[in-house]
Amino acid sequence: MAAMMKNDGYILANELDKIRCDRLQYNVEKQGANIVEVINNRGEKVGEEYQEQFDKVLLDAPCSGEGRFLGNNVGTYRNWSKRTVRELAKLQKKLFKSAYTALKPNGMMVYSTCTLNKDENENVLQWAIENFNVKLLDINIDFKEKMQGFNDGLDDSINKAIRILPSKNMEGFFVAKIKKN
Repeated sequence: MAAMMKNDGYILANELDKIRCDRLQYNVEKQGANIVEVINNRGEKVGEEYQEQFDKVLLDAPCSGEGRFLGNNVGTYRNWSKRTVRELAKLQKKLFKSAYTALKPNGMMVYSTCTLNKDENENVLQWAIENFNVKLLDINIDFKEKMQGFNDGLDDSINKAIRILPSKNMEGFFVAKIKKN
């Protein structure tokens, strides 16, 4: 993102895990991205501390990681459970609220996960549509592994989100582009 911005502006990068935060700081410095401030904070609190401060927010939410499962490697899915999915969906909603609060009016958010289930993806978006003044936008990107978000019984705009199916070329993930009205 710093390269896309030609290293001009400001990026706040938050990572809860201290070890990952330190690695992120190291990589940011190594790349010469001097517009990036790396913090180690709870994502649920960032919105309170930075109310309406950002033009854009990337919320890469913690998830159950179904897009990374390998059928021949039990270690990739050993800890998955319906309970974990429910707990993560609750956390994702808190993180969404925080990210929304941090966005300026008319700001843009990208919501992404590396999981494929509806509870952590489309249902979080449906909750956001019902609780915040947001609009989902089209994502103009083309992959043969791409499919629309599942909107059965949900707001029609959710089909603007995309799900990338796992393949030999990439892991699976979900992404939505959102505008704060």
